[in-house]
Amino acid sequence: MKMENISLLSMPADHYHLHPAVGHSGLVRIMRSPAHYREYATNPPEPTPAMQLGTAFHTALLEPDRFGETFVVATKFDRRTKDGKAAAEAWEADNAGKTALTAEQLEAIRSMAYLVRCHAGADRLLSHGLAEMSGFWIDPESGVECKCRPDFLAMDGDRITGIVDVKTCCDAGTDGFARAIATLGYDVQAAFYQDGFKTLTGRTIPFYFIAVEKDAPYAVAAYKASDEVIEVGRAKYRGGLQLLKWCRERDIWPGYQPSGEIETINLPRWAAHFDLEA
Repeated sequence: MKMENISLLSMPADHYHLHPAVGHSGLVRIMRSPAHYREYATNPPEPTPAMQLGTAFHTALLEPDRFGETFVVATKFDRRTKDGKAAAEAWEADNAGKTALTAEQLEAIRSMAYLVRCHAGADRLLSHGLAEMSGFWIDPESGVECKCRPDFLAMDGDRITGIVDVKTCCDAGTDGFARAIATLGYDVQAAFYQDGFKTLTGRTIPFYFIAVEKDAPYAVAAYKASDEVIEVGRAKYRGGLQLLKWCRERDIWPGYQPSGEIETINLPRWAAHFDLEA
């Protein structure tokens, strides 16, 4: 598909993750503490079963032609017998490098992808465009090299009209997903990606979430990130980039209390309204 003249690369996901530029996941970690960021950058975590299932769903939805290259339904063998053990070893050799899914997981993934396509707004966002393209830029304020890899770029002809991120979640409703945006750093991602694409294209491109529940009935909702989401996320990621620059220049990576101070801790707001007279 022809695309407006910007610098985006089609590259394997593992190559993208190995690139030393900082992505939004790294920024979310440095906002927890520089020590957490350094651990993440030095010793990248192995994908959890939940992450692998999420990747399988993304592939089935956005790159269905590649699904069979990466995922396979696990076959059961009786390894107690000689023939069963031999058949299992042959199957493993034939499917080396692929992620095994259960039949139940495959059915869930297919149902989720189908229901996304049944949602008019989500299907419209995904009707034309490119999946899993990688972008790189230098942040003009901090000088930090940055990267992003949107799930999907919605396009009209050769022009990008939306940055789309597909999220699996427990609650795709407005209130539930708004909480996920705040607690999981999705606001940081939305602002970071939008600003990155403004650097690359010179245009402000809307950022959309497609939220899909992980359990039946696999409810789907589509949302456009509001100005408030972008503004809050931008303030967070800009602080993260400045902190990363400071840590790199000094090779200092503190945890929660850099000076070893003792702080007073309070209950979170939601727990502080307990009626003591009840």
